[in-house]
Amino acid sequence: MRLSRKPAALLASGVVAALALTACGGGDGDDSEGSANVGGLEACIDDPNNCNAAERKQGGELTWALSSGWDAWNGNTAAGNSLYLTQVTTGISIPTGQFLPDSTWEWSRDLLAKEPELIQESPMVVRYEVRPEAVWDDGTPIGSLEDFLFHRNSLTSNKDLCNADCDPAAVSYGDNVESIDEVDGGIEVTFVEGYLDPEWSLSVPISLPSHIATEEGFDWQNDPAEMGEAATWFNSTIPYWSAGPYKIDVDSVNMGQSLSLVPNEAWYGEIKPTLDKINLEVISEQPTMLTALENGEIHGSEPASLQADVAEQAGDLPGVVSSIGPRPAWDHIDMNLNNSFLSDIEVRKAIFTAISLDQILEATYDPITESEKRTNHVFPATSPYHEDIISELGQGSGDIEAAKKILADAGYELDGETLKNKDGSDIEPLSLVWLEGNEMREITMTLLQSTLEKLGIPSELNPNAPDKLGTTLAERKFDIVEFGWIGSPAFTGSPSQYWNSGSSSNYAGLKSDAIDEATEAVLLTTDFAEAAALANEAAKLVAAEYAILPVVTTPGLIVMSDTIANIRPNGATQTGPFYNIAEWGFKA
Repeated sequence: MRLSRKPAALLASGVVAALALTACGGGDGDDSEGSANVGGLEACIDDPNNCNAAERKQGGELTWALSSGWDAWNGNTAAGNSLYLTQVTTGISIPTGQFLPDSTWEWSRDLLAKEPELIQESPMVVRYEVRPEAVWDDGTPIGSLEDFLFHRNSLTSNKDLCNADCDPAAVSYGDNVESIDEVDGGIEVTFVEGYLDPEWSLSVPISLPSHIATEEGFDWQNDPAEMGEAATWFNSTIPYWSAGPYKIDVDSVNMGQSLSLVPNEAWYGEIKPTLDKINLEVISEQPTMLTALENGEIHGSEPASLQADVAEQAGDLPGVVSSIGPRPAWDHIDMNLNNSFLSDIEVRKAIFTAISLDQILEATYDPITESEKRTNHVFPATSPYHEDIISELGQGSGDIEAAKKILADAGYELDGETLKNKDGSDIEPLSLVWLEGNEMREITMTLLQSTLEKLGIPSELNPNAPDKLGTTLAERKFDIVEFGWIGSPAFTGSPSQYWNSGSSSNYAGLKSDAIDEATEAVLLTTDFAEAAALANEAAKLVAAEYAILPVVTTPGLIVMSDTIANIRPNGATQTGPFYNIAEWGFKA
């Protein structure tokens, strides 16, 4: 799954109904005298921000299973821009703010002295004031002018600030910052004239310790090549710094497989960790994860996908609580436009017409829980801004005969049951890629292979190793891929990140001046409704390219020991249950 560093995907804060859980199971365990347990996971329906809350006892070692690994350390880069890196580094990251489970935004009172302020609209100027108590774990104050500048330089396509080695995951922030200045004890970010953003308060203006880059000898402020080298260095270096309640035990790291977090003694936040250690371990096979939970080897997990048998078994395990509910994620099928066969829009149109989204949902999520067929590249059906932008184009309709006619009209002919290129040559088998271990995507891609076979198009199933998907996407080592974006209720940065030709996250390889202009226009207003309408217009242009097909808004499972306090699902944020990691503990 992929994401953006700014909360920049899906819906706008305050305009979408709170995400609700659809099913729960398991027991909660007894409360100790004097505890303040607000109920187990079943309480998340009515009280999503406080369910499973309880007083914590001091100490303990908690092990949490991840579904997949990570293959880089710098989340500002396209290669490092993954859900799992974000989760394993949540405990060391700068808490600028976050979405709570009920989709409301909460700015960090630990880091910031006051709420960020929009002090001017033309040009837009945002002011930040960081508390003097906020420090990196080496005692260096967080939020220096250099910290802000380093973040801006990391997320821009401006080669005068950073060369191609920066490999930015998104450029909508950095490309629109005109200047950053220290003014009267605060930092003021001035954006380019004409740039506006209704989600300005959600921007993440700092991320990495600039002083570490300087100490490592990178002249990143004056040399764009050295800025690129610094970005690459952060990508390959285990973080030995922290701005959060925990820090990584660097000796514990098995890259892409496991690591341990220990309390950050310099943590300046109000809520202090009670755990002695948090172990994060990749267990990609869900039955294996469930066995480990039953045997007490781990304490919980939020698997990447929902599997019927695992969800059913989780609900029956003694001493375990589980819940099924919405996540801020949606799966989609992308075509690589660099493939010579797929570069023909008529081919793409035929394939998307032949795919049946109803068939996919019937074979994947519908037997387990109610799921949403995705018909919009930005907004789920629950959003007041949702428009169905694919059905009128026939995308996802499953009309095989119409698809065959599209190919025939475009000059493609069948040799028996095998389609040939227009020049009569063989079509190279298409590589169908997905994240290995994701059962629902495996089913989807197997159905896609069958659909392609009906059109006479050869293909090969190529599941991707869990810790390699980021690199595969960044280097476009696929012909057709299914993966997921996971974000937050924010949306204005998503179109630029997903589809702008200057974005390294534009994995399909869209190159369109009209799409670029449309994605940039989303960031030229401070009005939510206007920005949403512009996002829909951009999505319509993308749909007309037949390169990205939305599939489903994915539900998910969370399962854990009933001894755990304060871990709960959070379908409104990229970090999921990690959003309040400082509060994790064992019930008193």
